[in-house]
Amino acid sequence: MSSLAIIDAFSALPDVRRTAGLRHQKAFCLALFTLSIAAGNRGFLSIGDWLKSYHDALLELFNPPKHRLPSYSTIRRVLLGTDESHFAQSLTRFFEIALITLNAAITFV
Repeated sequence: MSSLAIIDAFSALPDVRRTAGLRHQKAFCLALFTLSIAAGNRGFLSIGDWLKSYHDALLELFNPPKHRLPSYSTIRRVLLGTDESHFAQSLTRFFEIALITLNAAITFV
């Protein structure tokens, strides 16, 4: 899987799922959740629709192992096992990095 800032933001979060049958990294699932919510999706069924609509673009962007995206139910299970405060801290760090990058880009324009 390619290394993107949004994946890196969630990579330190512990994954409490059992490893047997584990197909998708937790950071990948949380990144997809974050992007889908930012795109205006509310609810897991609409997240599933979003994943289907942007399937090819997301595969190209993230280049996941086995060239697969998680289902909305996988993303739901990952969220249920994620500590809210740790997720919020990861989001805060990600958006601070993005804002610094944005400010630097504006400065040089």
